This record gives sequence, C-alpha cells and structure tokens, in this order.
Amino acid sequence: MKQFIACLVLSGLALCAHGQKDAERYKARAEEVRQDIWGKATAEFKVTNLPADMSNESAVIIARAFDITNSSKSRFKWVGIGFNVARRNLYRTVYHERVKINDKNALNEFSTIEYRKKLDNSTRFGFSKLYNTMETYIGAKIIKGDGKEVIVNTAEEVLTKDEKTRQEGKLAISDLQVGDILDYYIDVEEMKENNDDEQGPFTFVMGGDYPMLYINVRLQLDEKAGVQYISANGAPELKHSTTDDGDLVLKLEARNLAKFKSSMWTSPYRQWPYVILQYKIVGRYESPYSDYKAGTLHKGTMAFKLADFYRGAIAQMRVSADFTPQRLAYEYLGGKKKMRDLPKDSVVKVLFDYWRWQKLDVFNRQTIDVSQDVKYSRANSLQNALYMSYYLQDLDLDHDLLLLCSRNEQSLQNVLKLGDMDAVIRVAIDGKNYYMAFDDVTTRFNEIPVRFQGEEYIAIRAEKGRRAFSFTDGTAGSLPVTTAADNTTTETIRVQLAPSNGQLLQIDRSCSLTGAYRGSEQKRLLLSEDIDKVLSKALSEKTHMESLSANKTSAKLVPDFTAAFTKERNDWKKYFKAEIKEQYEEEPKEVTSYEIGDHGLLNSSPSFVYRSSFTMDNFVKKAGNNYIVDAGKLIGKFTKVDEKERSRSLDVYMFSARTFTFDINIAIPEGYTAKGVEELATNVTNESGSFVARASTDEKNVKISVTRSFNKAFEPAANWPNLLGLLDAVYAFNNKKILFEKKK
Repeated sequence: MKQFIACLVLSGLALCAHGQKDAERYKARAEEVRQDIWGKATAEFKVTNLPADMSNESAVIIARAFDITNSSKSRFKWVGIGFNVARRNLYRTVYHERVKINDKNALNEFSTIEYRKKLDNSTRFGFSKLYNTMETYIGAKIIKGDGKEVIVNTAEEVLTKDEKTRQEGKLAISDLQVGDILDYYIDVEEMKENNDDEQGPFTFVMGGDYPMLYINVRLQLDEKAGVQYISANGAPELKHSTTDDGDLVLKLEARNLAKFKSSMWTSPYRQWPYVILQYKIVGRYESPYSDYKAGTLHKGTMAFKLADFYRGAIAQMRVSADFTPQRLAYEYLGGKKKMRDLPKDSVVKVLFDYWRWQKLDVFNRQTIDVSQDVKYSRANSLQNALYMSYYLQDLDLDHDLLLLCSRNEQSLQNVLKLGDMDAVIRVAIDGKNYYMAFDDVTTRFNEIPVRFQGEEYIAIRAEKGRRAFSFTDGTAGSLPVTTAADNTTTETIRVQLAPSNGQLLQIDRSCSLTGAYRGSEQKRLLLSEDIDKVLSKALSEKTHMESLSANKTSAKLVPDFTAAFTKERNDWKKYFKAEIKEQYEEEPKEVTSYEIGDHGLLNSSPSFVYRSSFTMDNFVKKAGNNYIVDAGKLIGKFTKVDEKERSRSLDVYMFSARTFTFDINIAIPEGYTAKGVEELATNVTNESGSFVARASTDEKNVKISVTRSFNKAFEPAANWPNLLGLLDAVYAFNNKKILFEKKK
C-alpha cells in the first residue's frame, strides 16, 4: 500500500511538473506571437488619426487582416500496428483588427474577447500518439487619445470552461473607453497528424456594420494543398502566386469599404460582396470523387460537380437506407399489391406522412427534453430525399430530385460543398406536380418552405426503364412561389375596458395562420405531446407514451416522460405570454385563458388556430373623465423605418408574400361616446401591396377592419419607395387613438 501511495505521489508530482512546463511553454509562445504580430505591424495598423467625416460613425475598422498559413511534413512513427509514415499538418490562422470606438454601442461590442483557448483530441496507440491539438493566443492593447498604449494583461482572462482536453476563455478589455483605439489579435494554431480534413470554409466579407479603411487577406499554403474559392457579388478576385518552395500564396487587399447601409429585409449572401474559400492537404489516398488537386486553385461554382457526385451516390446509399417509413406505409395501405389500385397522390402522401412521423416525431430517451426534441429537430434533406427516392422507385414512380439553395444563404452559383445545398422531391401525377420537402415537423406534404420558393434548382431525373431506374440530368428551373393569399394571418380581436380598472384593456384574441406564418407559431405554442398524438393517430399508430408502455424495458421511462410532458404543460401559459409580448412588444398583465383551436399539422387542417384572453396595461390613458385608447396598437407594435434605411440601393428580400387581416371590436363603456373614429380610415395601395383600414361606430362598439398585404417576397430596389409608403402608413396607423368621451 505504501508503495502504491508513493507511486501516486510521484505521478502527481510528474503531472504537476508537466503542467507547469506546459504553462511555461504556452507563455513563451504567447510572447513570440505578440512580438511577431505587433512587432511586424504594417503602416495600416499604426494609424491613429481618422478622417473627420468618420467621427459620427459608431465605430471605424481602421485595419483588418487575416493571415492563414499551413505546412505539411511526413514523419516515421509507430501508429498502432507498426511503424509507418504519419503526415503532420500544421495550421495557423491569425485574425488582427484595429478599431476606433466612437460610442457606447461599439464600446459594449468590443469590451470582451471570447475564444477557445485549447483543444486536444489526440489519440494514443501504445507508446505513440497521433496529435490533434489546437491552441489560441490572444493579445489586446488600447491606444488612448494622447497616443499612450496600454497593453491588456491577458493573464486576467477568465476560463469559462476548464477541462483536461478543452479550455475556453474570455478576456475583458477593462480600460477601454469611447474615443480609444483597440488593437487586438486572435492566433489559432493547430497540429494534426494523419488528418487531412478539409479546412474552412473561410468567408471574407468586403464590408460590414462599420466603415473599413483597410482589409488584407493572405494565405500561404503547402504545395500539397488544393484550393477552391468563389468571389461573390462583386468581391475582388484573389491574386495568386507560387514561392520558390512551391507554396501557393493567395492575396486579397481592399481599401475604404463603406459600411452596409441597409440591414432591413436583406439576404447578405445574395447581396454583400464576399470571398469564400476552403482548402485541403491532398494525400496519397485521396478519394477519386475529390475535386481537390495538389497545388492547384479552382475558382467558381462547384454546383454541377456536386450534383454529379450526388447522382452517383443514389445507388451506393441504398444499402444503408432506412426503409422503415416505406414498410409502415405498405402495412397501413394494405400491402404493395393493393396500393397499386389506390390514387398515386394518396399513396405518396401516406409515404411522406410516415416519413415525417418516423423521422421527426422522435423523443430523445437520454436527455428527455420534450420541449425541444420534436418541435425543433430538422431533417437532413440530402439524405432523406435519397430515401424517399428509393421508396418511389419501388413503386415505379418517376420523379425528380431537385438540388437548390435557401435564399437566405448563397445562391446555387456560389456553392462550394454539397452541404450548401438542399434537396426537394418532385413527383408528377396525372399532370400535376407534388413536392416533398424534408424539413421539420410542421412541414406538410406538397408544401414548399418559403426559403426555397422561387429558387433555381439542378434537377436529377429518376426515370423507370425496362429493367431499372436511370438517373439523368433533368430540366433546370425554379420552384413555384406562393402568393399573399396563401400566407395569411387573420386576427379577430374583442376589446373592452376592464370593469375594475378603466385603464386596463381586456382582450379576447383569436388567430388563424396559413402557409408560411403557420410553422413558427406551431413550434412555439403546440405541446410536443399533442404533436405526437396528432401525427400518430392520423396514421393509426401508437403514441410515444403508448409505445413506451408496450415494452417492458422502455416502460421504465414512462414516469420520466410523464413528468417531462407535465412540466411542459405547466409551462404552456409562458408560451402564450411570449407570443403576446412579441406581438405588442410588452408583456400582458395577466393571461386568463389560452387554447389551441386547430393544430394545422395535417393537410386536412390547413389553418393553425389559437385563442387567448389577457389584459394589457399602457393602451389606455385617462384624461379627466375621458379615456384615450391606443386603437392603432391593437394590430401589433411597429417601429418607424430608420432614417438611414429610407434610401436604398439593395434589392428587398422579405420572408414571403403575405396578408394580415384584423377584425377589431372595441366596446364603448356605458355613458361614453367614441370620438376620432373617422381618423382611423387609411388607404395606401400600390403595385407592391396595400394597407387599408376602415372604421365605424354605433352606440355600443367601435368596429375596425384592417388589411395589410405585401404582394411579393422579393422586390427590386426600385420598388423600395412603394414598400416605404406601406410601412409609413402602418406606423402612422399604429399611433392613432380614439377618445371615449363622458356623456354630459
């Protein structure tokens, strides 16, 4: 025992000594990095005086630099089954920025630096070790108005995570003040052995929220590296050269970049200039499907090459596909033979419904976090489109696999990786196209998520031949787009002054949502247990709880899931309070009732309907014996369009074409008359949409009907004045009031 304890003590001392040595090595390297970056700073990183016209900017990026280097060497070492050659790849990425702080908003943004300090995913083979490590070195200094430089003590960092193989840190820039210049860097250094993983993608945006005087991007990559990159939306091209040693050098430099003026209704990857790049050390056993070639630079879209790769994977992936949804659908419909006599669109719908139920109506048995599992899980569309293709092939149904991009991401012309794209299935039955999107639990059969609508696609045609399906290039095109009549929010609102307090509004509100606006509120307001019940019962399947109870082993989890479902039901009121707060930008004083009228999860239930009753403060002011009611706020709170947004050169990307309708009835308190009702009338209509409000009154009620409609999801910048006219009309209505005057 004494010998054993002695060994423990010696081991502890050895570990302590090793830890101390490691800390000393890290400190020494941190000093080397500091000398390297600040000691070799270019003239752009020494600027202290800025143009006078930039004093009104929140912040100014004086200089920004990305420096990426890598090298690769082979070493002879023990790798588990004997001595072999192990490739050691070294990667260094340095981000260096110098920024002038002009106001408190910028001060808050730049007052801390958060980073991953260390990561060690190395693996051991006996006495040998394959390294996979990452270390980050940071530095920051403040340049005061008088030119004095204050070096921030990085030893004052706070480790937000401190584990054996992982550390994360945060450094407060405590002495930073408005008027100062902050010069900081983040240096990430990685070492990987026998790991030739793709690096990136790295995205370099030519602009941002602040004006930028200078940006410099430089990469020096090993001769064995292959590079793919795209310059999008007018971004400059990379300049490339080769060193005497064969290294590939890529450079990009730009000056005096204006800040992006428009942030409202934009799609940055479609509109802002950027360069995106990825690279890879090409090994001896590189996949024959790889498009990386050692020492070469490939510029331009990879979309069609990736589509070819995806087409080639159709046959290969079949052996690992999950055919459970197909099997269950066959059983539900009475077998494959009977299915051939059923309408094909009905068969395909059941296939999709079983896919959704089996893939997305799933609860994690480890975490048992029922509030997140079903509602917020997403499917891998590329994988699941292949699975559905197999199901359709078995039914001899021709179809198309459509590869496309979300309009919130890069366009099809600017993809680098297969994961940049999504897949949708299209099936033509009796001259009509049906679509299947593999998205989330609220997405129904023949429903295209709005982010894909109108998007260009590459089609892969799956067509039945004499003996088997063939997969060929289909006709390219774009997906259909829904109209404002397809995406609706209809609210019926009944309002009265609370009998106990005339300055409190009692509101009974019913909302019916269709199309694009349905999904987000379903995920917020529906209970996971209820979603499971609806989807399960629609297919005559057991619910999650019934399935657990039917098995002796899983039945042990029933109490845990019962508690989890009960907790979510107890939290249900919070979901409704959050929805009300989002609509009116203030919390309700009290929510007295709430319910779901129609779940809207099935094709037979197109609308999601929910109702709530609640009281609100700050809608009524008392003026002597009279009451002033903010009637315009009953359609929700709207903010005035910022002055900086009123002129625009960027095209407009909105969520969808849409229509909002409000039917409002405000009870007139007994002994009062309503004044100013006629002032609510508004009519602004143009080619981009309309805002129409009508109001009338009788002795008992003020009746207000409002329709707000936007005709398209996309508008050219030339139509921005039309949209601005609609938004101004909404804001003006939002601030209109009516008076309840005491009868004399």
